[in-house]
Amino acid sequence: MTGPVPPLVVVPAHDEERVVARCVRALLDGAGAAELRVVVVSNGSRDATVERARAAVRPGELVEVVETAAASKVGALRLGLARADGAAVLVVDADVVVPVGTARELIRAVRGPGAWVAGARPVLDTSGASWVVRRYYRVWQELPYVRGGVIGTGVFALSADAVVQIGTFPDVVNDDGWVRRRFPAEQRRLVDAPFTVVAARTARALTARRARVLNGNRQLDAELGPDPEGGTWAVVGRGLADRSFGPLDAATFVLVTAVTRLRAAARRRRGDTGWSTDATSRA
Repeated sequence: MTGPVPPLVVVPAHDEERVVARCVRALLDGAGAAELRVVVVSNGSRDATVERARAAVRPGELVEVVETAAASKVGALRLGLARADGAAVLVVDADVVVPVGTARELIRAVRGPGAWVAGARPVLDTSGASWVVRRYYRVWQELPYVRGGVIGTGVFALSADAVVQIGTFPDVVNDDGWVRRRFPAEQRRLVDAPFTVVAARTARALTARRARVLNGNRQLDAELGPDPEGGTWAVVGRGLADRSFGPLDAATFVLVTAVTRLRAAARRRRGDTGWSTDATSRA
């Protein structure tokens, strides 16, 4: 390849046969020739993730599908970031939908002065989700890290300098949370461009998903100190006061949070540090 190296999109994928093609096509439909390089890293998949990813590629597109036996998202990130070749990198979970326009805005942001990492605006797809899930997310969307500069929810961009500074990605469960805390607010950018996150469909799937996030955040708290962008309970009171959501929404959020903490504690007792796939959001 001659000329500048195109930015790289890393898609870690573990048992994502139902959604990986959707992810790849969203990124590349409408993209220019050689505008983006995409590497799908199938880590420990036991399904047809690799075959579906390869089948989604069209002639001329710069897509590489690689496999690793270890079911490790961090391992997949390391393999992907090693292919940056001095370019900016966009990390995209296989179950989210990032249009090419949003990918462009994220890459443009981290190419700007002073920007090391960037996030976009998550749009929750709660169609088909239970009323518990829908009410929970009415409160969740008001949390400070969601409203005030989210880096994560399955998507973040890194400048070329940030990739170099990170070096070998650390052994963390919550990779996007680590990235958000690793770079101070003045080095982060939030672009007003959407991507779609499919919510868990059931309360059980939601609390399982949130328990993994909670344990990942506990690990980060132990290593990096308390999250300065927390303030969950203040949000509940403020949201009730300004009627951003109703009392039943707040009660549901509190109940789901309590159950999440119980499930997170049970996972810690079992020594369960895995990040299993939520099948309900892949339907």
